[in-house]
Amino acid sequence: MISFPVSPLFVPANKLDWIEKAVTSEADGLILDLEDSVPIKEKNKTRGELTNYLSSQKITTPFFIRTNPLTSKEGKEDLSLLEVAGENFIGLMVPKIEDPAELMGLPETLKVVILVETPAAIENLASLAAEKRVYGIALGGADLSAELGSDMSWDSLLYSRSKIVTHASINGVFSIDSPFMDINDLDQLNEESRKAKSLGFNSKFAIHPNQVETINRNFLPSEEEIEEAKKTLKAFANSDGGAIAVDGKMVDEPVVKLMKKKLILAGLDPDN
Repeated sequence: MISFPVSPLFVPANKLDWIEKAVTSEADGLILDLEDSVPIKEKNKTRGELTNYLSSQKITTPFFIRTNPLTSKEGKEDLSLLEVAGENFIGLMVPKIEDPAELMGLPETLKVVILVETPAAIENLASLAAEKRVYGIALGGADLSAELGSDMSWDSLLYSRSKIVTHASINGVFSIDSPFMDINDLDQLNEESRKAKSLGFNSKFAIHPNQVETINRNFLPSEEEIEEAKKTLKAFANSDGGAIAVDGKMVDEPVVKLMKKKLILAGLDPDN
């Protein structure tokens, strides 16, 4: 079982030598980025080099591949990488998505994290989150704020964040908060991570290895949370279903989903 990463770290796909450095960081997931990190004139070359790399190398850290928008020529061509993704590949990260129909041509078993980066995506979140391939919903704060004409502050994007967490919860999928852009301000990263976790996000993008420890500290379930989740799931499995009480707390199906998420984030199989 591949757990869902709490600190997925972006790695430019045109800098393949950075992958080894990223693997040795504390990041529990990588995002091989074919979109914003790669200039348009290098798209084809980078795709070919990444294809060769994945065909010959094993990436030991679970990873996503961020494609270009699937409505673009580059995005459609990026799908060829599915043939060589190999072991520890979690799924695709799809940017600029606005309509679930954009995913219809993908394999039904493929896991997809959708990047919410436009007002239309916010408006269509209910249908996007319900699409069967969707495994996670991520906030692309830089692009969204540019579209909205807002800044990237917590308050400016709070509505969008809340909507993502809500629809991720309704559909039982994971949520990833937008990256914090100042790689040197770890105090503010810690504060934003704390707020995101409190709001209900499961993880947060990292854009530099020095952000990973702060994100992990905020998002990885504690030993106490792990034990609570195990105890709750065991009690529910031994019940007749419906609502039960565990240590004075009501437990029903939504709580069970939350407890399973915590174990997956901790790298544990909730069904064993």
